[in-house]
Amino acid sequence: MHVLMVSEYFPPRAMGGGELSAFALAKALVKRHVKVSVLTSHFGGDTREETRDGIKIYRLLKTGNDSGSLKGNLERRKFTASVKRALPALVKRIKPSIVHAMNITSMPGVASLKGIPLIAHINSPLAFCPKGTLLYQGKERTEPYTFGSFVKAYVSGEELGRMGNAWYLRYNPLAWAAIYSRWVRIRNSFPKFNHFLPISTAMQRWLEKYGVGKKRSTVVPNIINLDAFQDAKAQEHGIPRLLYLGGYVHMKGLHVVLDALQGVQLPYELHCYGTGSEKNALQELAWKNGVSAVFHDEVSQKELPSIMASSDILAFPSLVPEAFGRVALEAMAAGKPVVASDIGGITDIVVDGKTGLLPDAGDAAQWRNALVRLLDDAKLRKQMGSSGRKRAQARFAEKKIVDTVIKAYRKVAE
Repeated sequence: MHVLMVSEYFPPRAMGGGELSAFALAKALVKRHVKVSVLTSHFGGDTREETRDGIKIYRLLKTGNDSGSLKGNLERRKFTASVKRALPALVKRIKPSIVHAMNITSMPGVASLKGIPLIAHINSPLAFCPKGTLLYQGKERTEPYTFGSFVKAYVSGEELGRMGNAWYLRYNPLAWAAIYSRWVRIRNSFPKFNHFLPISTAMQRWLEKYGVGKKRSTVVPNIINLDAFQDAKAQEHGIPRLLYLGGYVHMKGLHVVLDALQGVQLPYELHCYGTGSEKNALQELAWKNGVSAVFHDEVSQKELPSIMASSDILAFPSLVPEAFGRVALEAMAAGKPVVASDIGGITDIVVDGKTGLLPDAGDAAQWRNALVRLLDDAKLRKQMGSSGRKRAQARFAEKKIVDTVIKAYRKVAE
């Protein structure tokens, strides 16, 4: 079996957990004797073709180099056209048995291919929401979008994927049309795919709303290196350490944690790691609320296991329905309890009351109760951490996930 994966970005150019997960899956498939090739974007200084960890990588596509900026997103408009140009020639050249679109933005270009089985990885709300957040006036939307409902949500929204929804975009009909039409192209590609691999049951439920029945989809969680987090050495700090890993942007919800901790008299330290435009504002909020917080820059994936091991509780306060929740699973693998928003794919990972606590997204009072409960009870932290580690090992083991993917490949290749 020879699988050609198509990914807009691919390590070392990773814009988020999706690219890391694509790389992890590719490496795991190679270990199972599946031939894997990857078609991805080229950036200055990159080698056009190389073999890495047994994966043949072709960097032939064009896109923007910053998905969080307006300029970068304008440059990304050429991505689909570059897929349509490069993919047929590469398929003819290397003759894969399956083409696997590894992210939502790859789907329209891959869908133009004919005569070969196609699989789509559903790893982002962008598949179902033009804004990429699935939010309307701060709440998760429950129904499919029309242009009218999109405009209402867009004008009232604060976020546009990884970008802030600036006024010159929010009230610009040309921006409305461009963003909505991009999403329509994604939505219209659905019928062309033989099978879908949503990374959570939340994403699978949304597929059903758009007419993709469960016979055409298989839930495949992201792969993480469980061993790296289970084996990391911890540093003792004397007082409970809260950990936040994510962007310093509104949609990630760190301000909810800072509000929740206001006035908490229990001993703790909150350590935050990330990057984003709201870092200074969040630091000011922490100071104003009297929260004992240290703000760090973003760290590499290699540094995460030791940071996780040296923490006591992970806070995952996202305001948007995340497709998965990679850092929550990493925390569980490290034996740490997780306090996470009860929204999106995170509910596949964290079991409320057993491996962590699930307060409502954005509800500072509920978040305060959850954080205080764990800060005040070392025995409960240890119990939930142990349960979380066992769940990570049982439900999210690499072998189990790869078995599921190979089974799906064989199904469409028949």
